Amino acid sequence: MSVAVPIATALTAKVNVRVWFCKLVMDEHMDEFCTPESNNSPTWTLLDVIIWKGWPERLGGGTAYSRRFKDAWIVHNKFYIKASAAKYSLPIELLAGVCWIEVGGDPNIVDRIGFEFRSFDRLGNVLSPMTKDPIKTSFGWVSIQLRTAAVTLGMNPDEMDVSQLRSLANCIETDIYNIDIAARHIRMLADYEHFSTIGMEEVRIIGARYNWGTSRSLDELKKDLSYGNFIVNSWSHLKQLTM
Repeated sequence: MSVAVPIATALTAKVNVRVWFCKLVMDEHMDEFCTPESNNSPTWTLLDVIIWKGWPERLGGGTAYSRRFKDAWIVHNKFYIKASAAKYSLPIELLAGVCWIEVGGDPNIVDRIGFEFRSFDRLGNVLSPMTKDPIKTSFGWVSIQLRTAAVTLGMNPDEMDVSQLRSLANCIETDIYNIDIAARHIRMLADYEHFSTIGMEEVRIIGARYNWGTSRSLDELKKDLSYGNFIVNSWSHLKQLTM
C-alpha cells in the first residue's frame, strides 16, 4: 500500500470543504446554459497535485500517479466520449486524446479562485486592472477558456456579464457537459481547417489548434504539433481505454 494513500485520506475532508465553499460562489443560474447532469467523475484536487508533483513514484506519486488518474477518467467517461465523438463526427481517439491531455492539470478550485479574483479586480471599471480578463480563465476537467466556450456556443463573449460567465463556468465543470462542449469545439476547429475527413495528419493539426487556438497561421502552427503528435502516438492506448 502506498504511503500516499493514508495521507490522502486524512487530508481529503479539508480539501472537500474548500471546494464546497468555492462552489457556493459559482452555483447561480446554472440552468441558464445547461442541466446539472453529472457522471460523478473522479475529482482532481490540490492534494492530487501535491502527490503528483511532490511524491516520488516509488511511493505512488509522480508522473505515474497522474497517468493513472487520466486513464481512469477516460475509462469512467468512455460512453460519453464515444457519444460526443459520434454526435460531432469525430474519431473517438481524437476526443479521448484531448480529454486525456487536459484532465489532471490545475484543480477546479484554482480556476474558481482565479476567476473570482480577476472579476473583483475589475469592480468599479478600473482603468488598469492588474490581472487578466476573467473571460480568459479556463475551466473544466477538459480545460477550455470561457471566451472559447462562449464562441463555441455561438454567443458574443464580450456581451456576457460576470453572472453569465459564472453560470457558463459552472456548466463547464460538469463532466458530461464539459466533454460535449470540448467535442463541439474540436468539430469547429476541424471545420475551420475545412477538413472533409479526419486522418492522422488532420489529428495533428486539430490537436495543435486546440492547444494554440486559431490565431496562428497554418504554417506557423506546423512548427509545433507536439499536442497533436501526442494524440497520434497514443492512438492505440486511447483506443484501448475507450473500448
